Amino acid sequence: MAMDRLGADGLVIHMLLGKLKPGDIPAPVRDGAIRKMVELYFPPNSAIVTGYGFDMLYAGPREAVLHAVFRQNMGATHLIVGRDHAGVGDYYTDFGAQEIFDEVPEGAMQIEIFKADHTAYSKKLDKVVMMREAPDHTKEDFVLLSGTAVREMLGNGEAPPPEFSRPEVAQILMDYYQSLDS
Repeated sequence: MAMDRLGADGLVIHMLLGKLKPGDIPAPVRDGAIRKMVELYFPPNSAIVTGYGFDMLYAGPREAVLHAVFRQNMGATHLIVGRDHAGVGDYYTDFGAQEIFDEVPEGAMQIEIFKADHTAYSKKLDKVVMMREAPDHTKEDFVLLSGTAVREMLGNGEAPPPEFSRPEVAQILMDYYQSLDS
C-alpha cells in the first residue's frame, strides 16, 4: 500500500536482528518469512531485505523516532509507522508512535512518516484495506484475527485464512511454532 500511494519503485525491509522479548518471532524465522513473501508477491527487484543488529527496546513512540533516524541515515525517504510501533502490551496507545512525529519540529528530520492504520481484508471490497478508509464497513465485513488466535492456529499446524496471510509465509511460521512443541 505504501509503495503504491507514495509512487515508490522500491522499498527496503530493514529488520531489527538483535534481542527480542520472549515469545517474539526470532530473526531467522522473520527473515525467511519476509524473503518468501518478497520472492513470491513483490514485483522483481522492488524490495531489498536487510537488517541491523540492534536490540528491540519496546520503547514505543521514542523508539519510533530512533528507527526513523536509523532509516534516514541509511538513505530512506520514508518510514512506515503502523499501529503500536515498537510497543509492548497495552503500555502505549495504538497510534502514539505516529503522533510523536507531530511534535518533531519542521525540518528536524529529512524522512517522511507514512502513517499506516490497522489493516484487514475487506470482504466487501475483496482486498486488504486500512480500516479507517472503510467507514461504511462493520466488524463483520473484515477478516480479523487476534495475534493470540493466529499463534494458536500456527502452533496447531493450521494456516490462517489466505485473506489473512500468504500460505507460503504461514507455512514458515507454522513450522516454527510447531518446532516449539518438539
